Amino acid sequence: MIELRHFQYFVAVAQTLHFGRAAKQLHISQPPLSRQIALMEEELGVKLFDRTRRSVRLTRAGERLYQDAVDILNAVAQARRNAVAASRGEDGAISVGFMMSSAYNILPALTRTYAAAYPRVDMKLAETLPNLLADAVRSGRTDVGIMYRPEDLDGLDSATVFREEMVAVLPKQHPLVKARVLDAALLANESFVSIPREIAPLVYDLVVGHCQRSGFTPRIRLEANLQQTIISLVGEGLGVAMVPVSMSAISSGGAVFKPLRNAPVVEVALLWSRDNHNPCVGTFVENARAVWQDLQHAPGARVVADAPV
Repeated sequence: MIELRHFQYFVAVAQTLHFGRAAKQLHISQPPLSRQIALMEEELGVKLFDRTRRSVRLTRAGERLYQDAVDILNAVAQARRNAVAASRGEDGAISVGFMMSSAYNILPALTRTYAAAYPRVDMKLAETLPNLLADAVRSGRTDVGIMYRPEDLDGLDSATVFREEMVAVLPKQHPLVKARVLDAALLANESFVSIPREIAPLVYDLVVGHCQRSGFTPRIRLEANLQQTIISLVGEGLGVAMVPVSMSAISSGGAVFKPLRNAPVVEVALLWSRDNHNPCVGTFVENARAVWQDLQHAPGARVVADAPV
């Protein structure tokens, strides 16, 4: 019967292509290693290595088994990490996907506090477009996602972790930059730069809905996937836009940010899959909820607090 150690022996030989070096790496002598590989070949009924006095190389069967063996060992390692994290609540690994704009509001606080509270958790960050991030979380490729809440939440749980108003973005030469608070109706004849609806339907609908409540449907001239690109295009005089207020932290000499009257409010959510049993997900969610609660009471924080219960 093939056991886990046989896969470990096989992978070591496959990676070194040298029985002596593999045996040293495994802290065993070479003859037992050679016997175990031979028993593995006998059990499988295939030849895994072509061996001569001068070289060792994988057969086609060996190359295929190597891919599967690495996957098996990785899966076992992940299971071990999850078991340790479950028992101790402090070890493990978590992958965090985030949309770019969250780096200007909630992402730094979430990751900083989580890393401080769980220093032995291996946290991996990856920036992803919102429309792709939801699928990555749902499929398990990413443990948690920080993004605008998607329309399709099938199989997902979510929690609000940030809420803020949106502001208008104008070219600095625009006559309306003198206004202290901007009424969206004054932008009725402007060309807009917007995020595509397929990338972030929540933000797109907020912008269009606010304009429609102000008596017009925005004429979208340009679309860009990233908020900083939108701001840059506005700064070049190619239109106006509405973005979350936290994006005003971006330094753009050509763009001016103006508060909107009755501004629409945008939420950032934390998403995770109901089928994800990584125990680190629970600790990340718990930490995120606490950070959001603290942020709502922080002096000077530009957030829209939860409605009183």
